[in-house]
Amino acid sequence: MATCPTCGTEEVAGQQFCASCGSPTASVYSKPAPLPSFPDRLVPSSGFVLAGFWTRFLGFFIDGILLFAVVQLPLRAVHAGFATNLVVVTITTFLYGSLFIGLGHGQTLGMRVVKVRCVDEDGVTEIDYQRAVRRAIAYGVLVVIGSVYNFRTYQHPTHVQLQHEAHHFIILFALSLPHFIDLLWVAWDQKNQTLHDKFAHTIVITTKLQMLN
Repeated sequence: MATCPTCGTEEVAGQQFCASCGSPTASVYSKPAPLPSFPDRLVPSSGFVLAGFWTRFLGFFIDGILLFAVVQLPLRAVHAGFATNLVVVTITTFLYGSLFIGLGHGQTLGMRVVKVRCVDEDGVTEIDYQRAVRRAIAYGVLVVIGSVYNFRTYQHPTHVQLQHEAHHFIILFALSLPHFIDLLWVAWDQKNQTLHDKFAHTIVITTKLQMLN
């Protein structure tokens, strides 16, 4: 039988305060606090599994490395100007996303590596090329916004030049923020969608279908 932690009087089952001294009984202290309630993410009922943040991030990273090696390294080798670099990278990014997603069964090369693909929000229907173009345009706009500012650094900056660099960096970061938010949106979105997914009404699922209990 439990006793009062203050005066030692035996407690009655279900008692919250000691009948002798009025102190809270041991059962009050031992009662576990309720766990915080966090709503579950969307659990699809049709058998598909939404690709998680880190899986999608890895796919984006692989695609970025491929585009950098195929496009940006040659541009740097020929010392292409800022405007030329911006136009070529934008067009290449758009074509890469629209052609592979629209004509490659919803998969870029990076998505194939991590075994995910882009489909309609129903989780089953493949998206056509028009939908892929719409998705690529939304992503391309965010990329352009983040790349349109020419940020130059000094080789041996003075104090004033360092202040100029800090000012330019803030502008560049502000312009890049929509792109970062787009990619990070997967982390808290109920359907694990980016903003350009929402614009095109698409989701990204794993290619290994698993039935969820």
